[in-house]
Amino acid sequence: MTRQRFAVLFFAAFWCACEPQLTVGAAACLEAAPLIGPEEGGDPIPSLEPVEAWATSFESGFCDYRFVPGGFCYRDADSEYGIVEWPVRSGRRAAAFSVTSDPDLEGMQARCVREGILPEAAYYGAWYYIPDPARNEGNWNLFHFQGGDDLHGLWDVSLASSEDGQLSLYIYDFLRRRFRRPAEPRPVPIASWFHVELYLRRSADETGAVALYQDGQLLWEANELITDDSEWGQWYLGNLADALSPETSTLYVDDVTIRPEP
Repeated sequence: MTRQRFAVLFFAAFWCACEPQLTVGAAACLEAAPLIGPEEGGDPIPSLEPVEAWATSFESGFCDYRFVPGGFCYRDADSEYGIVEWPVRSGRRAAAFSVTSDPDLEGMQARCVREGILPEAAYYGAWYYIPDPARNEGNWNLFHFQGGDDLHGLWDVSLASSEDGQLSLYIYDFLRRRFRRPAEPRPVPIASWFHVELYLRRSADETGAVALYQDGQLLWEANELITDDSEWGQWYLGNLADALSPETSTLYVDDVTIRPEP
């Protein structure tokens, strides 16, 4: 973990002394979220609770994942996640997810998850900050939706590299095994916050809908299709990269929201 990558990590003892308004539990969350990884030996007990309107700006670290049903974070052995004081989009804190696609290391992903009975229709959003340019030759994933007893993929929101080196968002549709790319790709900025939002109306018949937005602008949408063939699901966000150049990347995330459609 480098100082440049993670700025300042907030440890519980420091914030207990300097931030008396935080509870003991909240202070503990500043250091680390519940970790599910190789050294922990398995997955958490799945939550079957409904997922409702929810938001986190990481002001109390990862508490908003830790203390809700079906919330947790995890990392591979050679990846990292933590709380930083720079860059932030709002408030004083954001989350950082640092990974490596080095094939000699186990560090491809570091992510946080909400799971349970997802809303029938909702907007899933987060602000991302990419500090340095990189070229992707595989899957550089920001959002991942999966569901069912067999945990099969449903939808991905990932970053693609163009020939001139710019990065842009696209969707992968697991149910039809198709890449869904905007007709006019919109480059994402480097060293500046941008908003990613996926609208998902879940349906096991052809009444579903999905739409991808960047900074409030519609990039791609589809209606009247099967979007989710499962009752139970998971939403992942953070950083997963399997073929980057350079191999190490850090993504910063802030102001995460789930907004069910009225």
